[in-house]
Amino acid sequence: MLGREGTGLADSEWDPWAVLGIPPTQDKEQIREAYLAQVRQHHPDRYRLDPARYRQQEERMKRINHAYEWALRNPPDTQATPRSSQPSSGRSTAPDPPIVCPDHQYQALKRCKRCQQPLCMGCLGFRQSLCNRHYQSQQVRQARTRVLQEWGPLIAIIFGLRAIGLPGLDVGIAILIYLALLGLKLLLARHWFGCLALLLLPYSLVLAGAWSLIESLKGWNGASGGKAKPGSMG
Repeated sequence: MLGREGTGLADSEWDPWAVLGIPPTQDKEQIREAYLAQVRQHHPDRYRLDPARYRQQEERMKRINHAYEWALRNPPDTQATPRSSQPSSGRSTAPDPPIVCPDHQYQALKRCKRCQQPLCMGCLGFRQSLCNRHYQSQQVRQARTRVLQEWGPLIAIIFGLRAIGLPGLDVGIAILIYLALLGLKLLLARHWFGCLALLLLPYSLVLAGAWSLIESLKGWNGASGGKAKPGSMG
């Protein structure tokens, strides 16, 4: 049962009905509509340009998610108030209603490990247990790390060799060698090496290395879109 545990709030501050903005009710559809209205109003994505407000809304979303699940599991006739320290003896034997993903409206199968938002199989970060927002943030961080790891050595090679006075031909050869190594790393990671080895190996590796540099730049700002199409649920 979800209650004040996990919310970081004292008993006097934890009222799921107040969090959802509705009076106590057994109407699951009303509870669901209130939950979705709160998600639309307080989702942190609306405050990306205000870091302080973003963190505040992230904590609020945790409270909203807890309140939603508590309200569904504890209708007013089975437990009068979440502040009661004693469990109700008249708990309903009806099966718990499904928790829905606020992004796709599908049944949620797990929660985001960072913000506890319900996740369905349509969420991009379902396998990693991350909501769409945290999944895309992770993808952007990984892409930017890749850019620094791949472009940093190339820039260092160019400026370093020029600084010690090597001719342009030698610098060009060093760049080709670096691209070949980078391409080999990419092909091995993607299991393409066996096919491309049948071609002109040196040229294949250099082209793969150039492609790796271009590909890394594409993910600098992250991919757009965070919702799966209805058909993607299988």
